[in-house]
Amino acid sequence: MVRSVEVSRTLVKSPPELWEELQGDCLSEAIGEVTVQPTKPEEELAWRADGARGWARISPSNWGTKVVLTAEVEEQVAEVGLWERMRGMRPPPAKHADIEQRLEGLLDTLGSAHKKPYSAE
Repeated sequence: MVRSVEVSRTLVKSPPELWEELQGDCLSEAIGEVTVQPTKPEEELAWRADGARGWARISPSNWGTKVVLTAEVEEQVAEVGLWERMRGMRPPPAKHADIEQRLEGLLDTLGSAHKKPYSAE
């Protein structure tokens, strides 16, 4: 069984700046260890993690860049039999149960300023 999640936001950053960040470690920091593969240069990339996969798409928008993050999570089917359930045993929790919150957090991180403003010393 596969569960799909999609989050999007328009960020006040340029497409090249966001593209650079998405190809960096920000996906791994948000989701866990991922492999990133560009599918359309400077527009879309695919990522894969243990038990999940997804896409990041960016496109120019009126006042910034629209970022759409999609994830497909493989949900584990309970492997606990009747006897184990009667004894109160439960299947392990899903690996990416909080994927939507993680993707929202990634959008927050991408939308925040990372560069320090210029200061004259």
